[in-house]
Amino acid sequence: MTKIVFPAALACLFCFPAAAGEISYDISGKTDLLYGYSDVSRRYEDLQKENTLEGIGSFSASAEYQFNGDYSAVVYLDVMAATDKEVQNYNNGSWGKQISADLNTPFGQLSAGEMRNAAAALAVGAPEAGIFSLNNSEIVDFIANPNWHRRNGEYTSFKTLNSTEMNTDGAALKFSYFTPQIYNTILGVSYVSDTENRRGLVNNHARYARDDAYVIGLYHGTDLGFMSVEASLGYGIYHKNDKEFSGGLKLSRGNWSVGGSYRKTYVEGNDYGITEQNLSRQMPAWFDNYREGQAWNAGIGYQFGPYKASLGYFEAKAERTDNRDRIFMLNNDFQLNKNVNLYATAAHVDFQGENKEISENRKGFAFVAGIGLSF
Repeated sequence: MTKIVFPAALACLFCFPAAAGEISYDISGKTDLLYGYSDVSRRYEDLQKENTLEGIGSFSASAEYQFNGDYSAVVYLDVMAATDKEVQNYNNGSWGKQISADLNTPFGQLSAGEMRNAAAALAVGAPEAGIFSLNNSEIVDFIANPNWHRRNGEYTSFKTLNSTEMNTDGAALKFSYFTPQIYNTILGVSYVSDTENRRGLVNNHARYARDDAYVIGLYHGTDLGFMSVEASLGYGIYHKNDKEFSGGLKLSRGNWSVGGSYRKTYVEGNDYGITEQNLSRQMPAWFDNYREGQAWNAGIGYQFGPYKASLGYFEAKAERTDNRDRIFMLNNDFQLNKNVNLYATAAHVDFQGENKEISENRKGFAFVAGIGLSF
């Protein structure tokens, strides 16, 4: 379906009468080189290496055609790759690409392609700085989380949610519409024809992997004079009987900001229950346990000149089992010049499994330093 619908959608975006216009291009790229030292509890030392070197690279290109002052169309290409990833969640494992297009009009924005859904695109939450996010955090490349597993040639299993943003469908092909900003508010809706995507949570072998989804997102931002406020809400229906809700709030004043977000998932109906038994090597027990759970984060951020810092906490818990994730993280980011950033992160993680087996749990500290090069 992707091979047919996506090119057609791109063609529709440019089906306008010939008119004088301007084309502009933009190209950017970034490379992050990271070194991490992990200090885990003694019982996990044989399962976790102490030293990790990781490289992350991305390249972005866009072309925009301005029909007139009110209408424009943009096509985006994003390519990414990384080495030594624990969760290989790019489109093709350790590398991937995303192609999408926007049509901007006075009546809103139409989008089609490989991108996040409306609720995730409009989400707000805890302030962040540096290389690591609290949501879908790559700190697990330095201390692995047994609750999150996706590797080439193996299987996909998310026993807990890995984000407060609605990322079940990842960057799967979708169609979205965003209203113009009205009273500082934007409403977005997305239709996802096939929810399985390597950047999301769905196992490719699950019976519902090819089912569709509907997502609604809402964003509101306002300046109260003494501080600015941003808020978001999201609601999604996956596989007809999987429901998701998300919400976030961020307050900013001067150099400081504080915020948090929450997400709840639950199964309403009996069509596809959570997998409690091993079905196959590709579908182990509890591989889709994220479908009934909750996650939240909270944090504080500070920025002064070229320096940014954030202190945040993330927690996710499954409803049916004892699986739980806790991440406490301090991030520092110093912009040396327009092309170079220096990073330093300290994190404490506590990943609990559904039982006491060593292989199902992990706990310890990670210290990561790195440099980012961009153009």
